[in-house]
Amino acid sequence: MVIGLGMLSSTWAINKKYQEGYELVSSTINSAAREAYLSLFKNNQLVLLKPDPKSKNKKMKVYTSTIKENGELSKPKESKELSKLALEGTIAYDDVAKKIYFTRYNNLSKNYDLYETAFKKGRWTEPKPMDIEGTGSDREEESFIMNAGWSYRELGLSGFKNPSLAKNGKRIYFTASFKGGSGGTDIWYIDQKEDGTWGAPQNAGKNINTVGREDYAFSVGDTILVFSTTAGKSGVDLMSAELNEGEWQKAQNMGAPFNSALNDQNLVATKDNVYLLSARNPRMREDIYHFKKLPPKPVIPQAVVIPPPPPPPPTKKEEALKWNYTLFYFDFDKDVLTDEFVAQFKELVGEMKEFPGATFEVAGHTDSKGSDAYNDKLSIKRAEFVKALLIKEGFPADKIVTKGYGESQPVIPDAKTEDEFMQNRRCEIRIINQ
Repeated sequence: MVIGLGMLSSTWAINKKYQEGYELVSSTINSAAREAYLSLFKNNQLVLLKPDPKSKNKKMKVYTSTIKENGELSKPKESKELSKLALEGTIAYDDVAKKIYFTRYNNLSKNYDLYETAFKKGRWTEPKPMDIEGTGSDREEESFIMNAGWSYRELGLSGFKNPSLAKNGKRIYFTASFKGGSGGTDIWYIDQKEDGTWGAPQNAGKNINTVGREDYAFSVGDTILVFSTTAGKSGVDLMSAELNEGEWQKAQNMGAPFNSALNDQNLVATKDNVYLLSARNPRMREDIYHFKKLPPKPVIPQAVVIPPPPPPPPTKKEEALKWNYTLFYFDFDKDVLTDEFVAQFKELVGEMKEFPGATFEVAGHTDSKGSDAYNDKLSIKRAEFVKALLIKEGFPADKIVTKGYGESQPVIPDAKTEDEFMQNRRCEIRIINQ
């Protein structure tokens, strides 16, 4: 396994996975000092550098921290074995080859060069400059450098910083300001040749590099390149580019939550965790941030509308108070029912027997034809006629009360047609005592 490679394989793993269900939080290991230069290391560890408070020239101390199961980091421990390497920036660790590639200052070239060390017999060997085409003060011939499709020659290349691995340890990305770049520092890379040496540096191309300063390249599954740039929306921003048909596509700003209004850079990722350096808290120095998985939102069941219980059935007394029956259509100036509605009377009798012992009022009504006095008498005659019919059906006479209202309570006021007049000629029966 090569640290940082093959663990993530698609854009969503970085750009989309952490948009929902995660929160970017400040690591508990952050201190008042500045945290710097994050790198992945053996045994699920992170390597980071902190300024040595006792050093007058702000020399950095090297620490390691183990990634816990929940993504949090263990308390950093100073690494004596790595401190001996005089690291300057990030490291690129190859767990298969048991090698570390790193940058440190070369007093001969008066600049930063790439070095390598191997783990043998329980310790790291003495670092030696990497065998890279075009580097080294002892080379007499000029070197050949590829730069986004064109080439030029340069003597004694130096100025390498912040390496990281890709392509199963066969490629190293790094930061440099070689001649022929886009301006500032650019992302470059070298590929390992069959003999184990490394080819000439190649520029990552115009879709990655800008006139600003690019730094901290990190390959995600060899399909995504994440890096930082000063050409972002604010301060230093994290960018990502996707590989398509062997070419890096136009880099895109990673946006929130990866980026803030202040500097965000040096992203590294494992299969389950992402770490980056950010100065988003203006009260603190540059700190380590990582994504914390939020607890799942509780599933709130949809509200179930429970219909109110049906009202209790009305009591017999309530039914009696609401009960009302109307006999329609007496012929004009008559006090007998028309033949077609004799059946109505039978229905009335059946309903009245549902209320044994009740006292009923039979109210007679007329239309507006004729005088008031005449209609008053006619309405009483109609009521008495119905009463007599009810008595014949077995209802006690003292339980039938009659009243005549004449034309005073019409169903249709100001009736004009014969059908309207007929609706006013009626008897209404109701219960008055139950």
